[in-house]
Amino acid sequence: MMRALRMWRVRARTGQERRRQSAEGRSEKYRRARGKVRHDPGGGVSNFCLLRSAFCVSGTCANDHATSDTRASSAIVLKYPPPMSDDLSIHGSLSETTVPDLIRSIVRSGETAVLSLDASGRNDTIYFHEGKIVSASSTDPDMGLAETLLRMGELDIHQYNHALERLVVARRMGGLLVELGYLKPDELTRAAERQASAIVLDAMAVRSGSYTIDFTPEFPDNIIQLPLSTERLILDGMRHIEFWSLITRGIGRLDRMLEQVPGADTRTFQLELTDDETHVLALLSDPMTIEELCSRTYLSHFQTCRTIWGLLAVNLIQDTEISAVDEKRATIENEYELEGIVEKYNNVYQDIFGVVFQRIGDHIYDFTDRVVLHLSPETLPYLSGMNFVNEGRLDFDQLLNNLYASGSRDHGAAVQSICDELLTSWMYEIKTEFGTSLDAKIAPITGSLKRP
Repeated sequence: MMRALRMWRVRARTGQERRRQSAEGRSEKYRRARGKVRHDPGGGVSNFCLLRSAFCVSGTCANDHATSDTRASSAIVLKYPPPMSDDLSIHGSLSETTVPDLIRSIVRSGETAVLSLDASGRNDTIYFHEGKIVSASSTDPDMGLAETLLRMGELDIHQYNHALERLVVARRMGGLLVELGYLKPDELTRAAERQASAIVLDAMAVRSGSYTIDFTPEFPDNIIQLPLSTERLILDGMRHIEFWSLITRGIGRLDRMLEQVPGADTRTFQLELTDDETHVLALLSDPMTIEELCSRTYLSHFQTCRTIWGLLAVNLIQDTEISAVDEKRATIENEYELEGIVEKYNNVYQDIFGVVFQRIGDHIYDFTDRVVLHLSPETLPYLSGMNFVNEGRLDFDQLLNNLYASGSRDHGAAVQSICDELLTSWMYEIKTEFGTSLDAKIAPITGSLKRP
């Protein structure tokens, strides 16, 4: 996901330039840029790029094409930010993702960012510096410093009440606790770490609401960066999640094939894994599906799946390369053949994209939203991790990864079906939007396609 975000930053600035140019200038810029922008696959969170309701760049929805308003909640292609600033702010719904997966993506990409969660009448904010959690705050009154210390037994009820009585507006609770002698000065940082950790642990189980990711080079002056153990914090937070709806969203299919990442053993000592985590990780020294793993572990299936999700989140396990399962399904010759099929269709998609762009300009990105809406539920998983801002072209590398993950054995037939269905969706939306007015231009393009 975060690699795609870097592409959005480039596209954001390009979008600002495009809006300042005349129609003639925009068309010329489009012709010069053909083929230069490539989607970078391998985002950390599956399906983010395929769920518009999960990501909406700040300010964009207000500028959507009028014909797409009624379909905005289910559209799929990510949008450009408006010409407001160079900072990127992304909004989304927690019904389409999970807090652990959001954290995982920011951590893996090494971003400096602020993740804000708005749910159930409270707002939690988690601060990341170069991929490390360094602070957290919450409007939940039970997540205050005094409440956290009371809960952990560091304050008794009399000390807690006395501190509240002495607390005045604009006064920090930590300084007051030191002044009252309830905390030593050198204990204040540790107390703040406990509070921040408690906020993060509690936030990871949030199931509904909205989120915002602000990518920023600096934090407010009142934010003190703390030496938190990010990966251990993630594992601890996920170990206490009791919601199957979150876990199954995080692990995906039960036939998903997983294995240890190279060098996982050397990292286990740093993370101080629990016995359960060590047990599951050891079983994945050989590739196996989640379903197979559940049948071999001494844990309950619920605990096993939750542990798998945690190990995925801290990058100790990964999806198995298909060559480790069946080398015959990943021969170089077969990949070349598949790439040839996809490239033929990509040339057609690109030319059609150009024709529609000449008619509606930047609203082409709303148009591609609607194209994808016509795809069947069976086809959408093969397009996970993609968007179509690159002139409607399919990302072959990402498509190939999705094919392997699907377990499909006949890749040629699957690719042919995907490409045909996507072309049909383009034609259907063109007919819906423009009637027959573009037939003279579109017919030669589709007619040039030689299907194998």
